Amino acid sequence: PAFDHADERCDLSPLLSTLPWRERRILHLRFVEGLTQSEIADRVGLSQMHVSRLLSRSLAELRTLAGAS
Repeated sequence: PAFDHADERCDLSPLLSTLPWRERRILHLRFVEGLTQSEIADRVGLSQMHVSRLLSRSLAELRTLAGAS
């Protein structure tokens, strides 16, 4: 199963490196560790609403960068 998405991870890795560390950490906590926005907020010391905004902004940025590639 780990190989199923290897190509996507290879494509995404350079795009992720353009994001600030905090946004990369939040994406990791959400999509790799599977934490909820509230759990992420507790872990990183932000409000759930701010985590939601950062996730939305980061994903939009990644979509934009992926489209430009």
